[in-house]
Amino acid sequence: MRIAFVSHTYVSRAARAKLRALAGLGCTVAVAVPARWPGRERGGTVETQWEDDGGVRVVPVPVRGDPAVPGELHWDVRALRRLLKDFRPDLLQIEEEPTSRIAARGTAEARGLGIRCVVFTWYSLDVAPPLAQRLRRRRVLKRVAGLISGNRLADGVIAQLDTNVPRTVIPQIGITAPAVASVTGEALALGFIGRLVPEKGLDVLLSACARVAGEWTLDVVGTGPSQIELEAQAERLGVSARVTWHGALPKAELAALWPRLGCVVVPSRATRDWVEVQGPVALEAMAHGIPAVVSATGALPETVGEAGLVVPEDDAPALTAALQRLVDEPGLRSRLGGDARRRVMALFTSEAIAHRQLEFLRTVTE
Repeated sequence: MRIAFVSHTYVSRAARAKLRALAGLGCTVAVAVPARWPGRERGGTVETQWEDDGGVRVVPVPVRGDPAVPGELHWDVRALRRLLKDFRPDLLQIEEEPTSRIAARGTAEARGLGIRCVVFTWYSLDVAPPLAQRLRRRRVLKRVAGLISGNRLADGVIAQLDTNVPRTVIPQIGITAPAVASVTGEALALGFIGRLVPEKGLDVLLSACARVAGEWTLDVVGTGPSQIELEAQAERLGVSARVTWHGALPKAELAALWPRLGCVVVPSRATRDWVEVQGPVALEAMAHGIPAVVSATGALPETVGEAGLVVPEDDAPALTAALQRLVDEPGLRSRLGGDARRRVMALFTSEAIAHRQLEFLRTVTE
């Protein structure tokens, strides 16, 4: 099968593992990415190159607009049309929201050339997008041969719309699991990794930890506007001696932290404009064989499944009870850690996602 992808996500080489896995399954793969994109360093710019990346043909396409709003970017339609005519894919997969400009233009170009098209969505909010975006989405849904949602919430949003094309739920990006899982120690070493903002719920975790009896520590990785307030909260609760504030850690230092952790907590709370669409921190922990305790919000429960503990959102006593179980039962930590790693290997690695993706695309093109 010849598949062309369009997405700003694949500017990153690391994000292309799924595409390389599809190439390894015998597919001929090309991906259109923005020719220029903001780099990780402030003020830096990534300039993508024409290249073969492990069997994936990378095609830079000029884009105009604000990269902070990917859905409103103007992709060079002539460059996209040239890719489709030269590459002649059996299928075009646009991994931008159905509300985006490129989804509207890309699906129109694909239809004009007789190429079937699949669109990907992460949109998981109950709030309807602005009118212009809804109109684009309506046009897109009339043109596509299939829809892929990144989680069940997004699939539920699509299910409410006027479309009867084949749908499935598959994450966009896979996890690379380390060769060796972490080993759980006797004391419970908790980890929180994320922005220090109210929606990430660290305040709930601190309140919950203050009531946990026994040996525990908490490593906090991340920075944000709530840090001073959160540090003051830890002082008031009398737990500051057990909390280590690491700030933002580079990837290598974060990798060194994983083996020390016995549990990762993701106590997020949804807002009107934001929800956890997958929970990458929980997935990364699970890949290391570390159990995750998550709040029942967004896609977190479906991410951990039966391989973690799920507590009500914004419920410190319930979170305390879950953490107390892990303190009192080291065997439970070990069992959940093993289950979590197996879950990631079966469902969330790039190879597993590529297999599921190809199976769906075959049903769309038959």
